[in-house]
Amino acid sequence: MATIKDVAKLAGVSASTASRAMHDNDMISQATKERVRRAMKELNYSPNYSAQNLVKRRSNTIGVVLPVRESQESLGNNPFFMKIIQGISGVCTDNHYMVSLATGRTEDELIANIETLIRSGNIAKFIFLYSKANDRVFQFVQKAEVSCVVVGESYNAAQKGIQFVDNDNTLAGQDAAQFLVDKGSYDIAYAYTDMDELVQASRYMGYANVMEEQGQKTKKLRLSRIDDSANLAVLRDFLEKNPRLQAFVACDDIMAIRLQRLFKKLDLPNDSFAMISFNNSIVSDIATPALTSIEIFPYQLGSKAAELILGKAAGENSLIIPHQIIERDSTPSNRKK
Repeated sequence: MATIKDVAKLAGVSASTASRAMHDNDMISQATKERVRRAMKELNYSPNYSAQNLVKRRSNTIGVVLPVRESQESLGNNPFFMKIIQGISGVCTDNHYMVSLATGRTEDELIANIETLIRSGNIAKFIFLYSKANDRVFQFVQKAEVSCVVVGESYNAAQKGIQFVDNDNTLAGQDAAQFLVDKGSYDIAYAYTDMDELVQASRYMGYANVMEEQGQKTKKLRLSRIDDSANLAVLRDFLEKNPRLQAFVACDDIMAIRLQRLFKKLDLPNDSFAMISFNNSIVSDIATPALTSIEIFPYQLGSKAAELILGKAAGENSLIIPHQIIERDSTPSNRKK
């Protein structure tokens, strides 16, 4: 990776002159600025904004990066993210830091907004509220050389320097499926939206482990987050192909509510299938029937992420928050099909 010294050498100036030219200093001639810019382009040089910002002034703001899909939906519709943000904000307030949200309707838009926070907002600390395989947004942040904590599974466990706060989602998925088995359900499907989101993939792995132990085949139902007309046809076809299906492990509470709504449109009784989900958000308690859900303690996820990014968790590089099954009406015992 090119450095400012490489740029200065190619442009035929000193490193200090190259730095001034990059900052459009009036003392540097236009011709010199153009030479430096051409050298930057030729070397594909990206300034270390965080280092520059720290030289100029220290930022007291933490950037919180939301997944692209959350900017396509109302953030207030997902209490899971609100609780995480509350946890982050509580720790930041106690340590005299502010929180700035980074959102975008596309990956490119989100990257542009993060770059603006780094350049103009002087932000050098970021918390990602999601983890996704081959994520361009996270790759961009890594190249910018800012501090980063992930709420979720580590993008690359072998890569040093990545801090993360997470639940053991594979174990949580396993506990969810085993809970249904213990209640008398054996033919169980996993409902999800995007396996590129590592938390959904890990929960599926746990579910699959239990199905293998029971000598049962895994069944995956993928539904859209936004197109319920298409979802209705997908679910109808899925149920026709799996007439003995007894239960669902839903990737989160929002998915479980979506399934309940689709059952109603198919004129199926609301207790046709046992169901367990994740997050234990407020919607799980007001669903019909009320959802058995796995509490993953999002407030603690957020607060611990903030402690990590602010260096308040001495000696810790990663933290695992335990989970707990909260039983409600959607998982009755001794189901038969």
